[in-house]
Amino acid sequence: MSRSLFSVALVSFFALVSIVPAVAVPLTGSGVLPFPGATGDPARQNYVAAGLAGGPFTGTWSVPANPAWIGTFPATGQMPHTPPSGPPVTGTAMYDFSIGGGYAPGALPVGTYFQFGDLDNGSASPENFQLRAFSGTSLVTTPWLDVPFASTATAVAADMPSYTFIAGVYRFDGSAVPGNPAISVFLKNNVAITGLEVMRSATTTAFILGAPLAVPEPGCMALAICGAAATFAVARRRGR
Repeated sequence: MSRSLFSVALVSFFALVSIVPAVAVPLTGSGVLPFPGATGDPARQNYVAAGLAGGPFTGTWSVPANPAWIGTFPATGQMPHTPPSGPPVTGTAMYDFSIGGGYAPGALPVGTYFQFGDLDNGSASPENFQLRAFSGTSLVTTPWLDVPFASTATAVAADMPSYTFIAGVYRFDGSAVPGNPAISVFLKNNVAITGLEVMRSATTTAFILGAPLAVPEPGCMALAICGAAATFAVARRRGR
């Protein structure tokens, strides 16, 4: 095999691997969040918030977000992140992803990015989050988040916060993280949910949801890659 064909085959292989979803592992028990490696923040669209820091507020996903996420949802309570204007606040937010609430998809899709930023002990004050998920009016009690899949490119294992999962409730605590690393860690939900409760203890840390970007269907991408490889092969034969 010529060097050029080998290069095409190698690129095609890695491109195909990149579109095959990795096997996710549910986040259970307690301990320090597994370090996903310094992958860099994933490409995504965070919802655009509108409203008051103390609530109510809305969040909107639009193009280039994956179509499965596009829509606007309402929320009550305090924003768990920097507001559009004014100072941030602490408290509890309740997100409504139901059709009744006006969110077109009817539920928060599986694979949403749950981003925790600056969850550490840098401010020497308790920084933690507590999350609960709902399906209709029922609390989701099985593990509904997967282990982290990404973190900021400058992250190290020591930057990961601790967590517990008990009876459907996730708690994330940064009090044991040394220093003040400016990093984020990302998890995904493995269950479609219609409601999400997020409690934030400090304004020096933040939480927000992100939607993956729209991408070509894996089948289309695979066909394009194979087509490119075939074109190179034909060109090589004709050049002999």
